[in-house]
This record gives sequence, C-alpha cells and structure tokens, in this order.
Amino acid sequence: MVEFWARLQSSLKRWLINGIAITIPLVITLLILIVVVDFVLGILSPIVEGIIFLLPNDPPTTVVQFVTLASLVGFFLLVGIVAEYTPGRHISKRLHATMETIPGISTVYKSIRRASHMLLDDDTDQFEDVKLVEFPHEGAYMLAFLTAQTPPVIEAQADEGKMVTIMVPLGPNPTTNGFVMHVPAKNVYDIDITVEEAIRSIATLGVASSELGTQAAASSSEPADNLDTESSRH
Repeated sequence: MVEFWARLQSSLKRWLINGIAITIPLVITLLILIVVVDFVLGILSPIVEGIIFLLPNDPPTTVVQFVTLASLVGFFLLVGIVAEYTPGRHISKRLHATMETIPGISTVYKSIRRASHMLLDDDTDQFEDVKLVEFPHEGAYMLAFLTAQTPPVIEAQADEGKMVTIMVPLGPNPTTNGFVMHVPAKNVYDIDITVEEAIRSIATLGVASSELGTQAAASSSEPADNLDTESSRH
C-alpha cells in the first residue's frame, strides 16, 4: 500500500508539472494574441465604423472587423509577393534606402525594421549560444544568450578587458524580453545546454528546468575563454 501511494504521488506530481508546462505557454500566447488583436482593432476602428456607416442594413461589427483583419492580412501577403519578385524586389530596396536617408525618420525606421526581422526569424537563430552569468547580484545566476561581440568603444570605456554582449532574458517571453548587457568575458560561464532548452525553461517560468541537460549543473565553473573563437565565426 505504501508503495502504491508513493507511485501515485509521483505520478500526480509529474502530471501536474507537465500540465503546467503545457498550459502556461498556451495561455500566455493566447493573452498576447488577444492584446495584439485588440490593439490592431483599436487602430482599425475608424475604418470599421466608416464601413458600417456606408453599408446598408447595419452589418454586425464582429463580421466587419473580421473582414477588415482578413483584408489587412491579404494586403500584407500581396506586398510580400510583389516584393519577392523583380521589379518588386528592386522597389522594396529603393524604399528602404529612401526611408533610411530621411533625417529623424531613418533611425526609427531602421530600428523598427531590425526588430521586425528578429520577430519574423526563428527564435533560436537570434542567439549564438547559452551562457551563465552572475545576475542580478553576487551569488545569483541566470541563463543568458550570447548575441554579439561588444563594440570596441564600449570595451575601451569600461576598461574591463575582453567583453561580450549578452541578453539576460526574462519570462514568459525570453526571446524579446530582457536586459542587454556588456559583460567582462571572465564573468561569463559556459553551460552545456541548447538555446531551445534555455528558451523552454525560461518560457515556462522554470517549470521545464528538469529537462535541461545533466551537465548543466556542473558546467558553471568553467570561464568562457572560448568566446573569442565563437565571436570570430560571426
């Protein structure tokens, strides 16, 4: 009987963890989607009200909103198809070049364009490697993503020797939410887990941490001396 209750308790714990790991990302994704759709509908509300005013018989607002969103998606698809082929490709390059030469607008345009590319790219392609960094205080460690080589001007000003640029992600959306930091390479440690495992662990608020590689706990004592080689490949 004792063995039965022990097995039952273990199974219940496993089922609960798996349920949380599956449900939390799904709920968060749906909440984000609802916020985005609500934001877009708020922008399109004058258009929706104008369509309802022009059409006879006062069609339902929900139907008009759905048709308007579908039309917007179709417009994006059309622009993407045109941009994929010549002369559309040439036109898109000229448009980007023109926008990036307008004073005051160029900085905002380039930043938004870069951010949109990151959102459309595969999440794991944004990051080079997973590292372990002491943050936010001594004795506390967080997973971080190696993103780029630190600009020389920052290294010179900080006077900390070789530095690396990392992103310390925050849940529940580790790919776009976090702190970008320039850290001395001696304070960044290798850890033997993949980018996918790190993203899954952070996105589930640590629930999926048990799925990380068995070498994760023992690898934090190894300084990231190989960062020069990794950065030079990119």
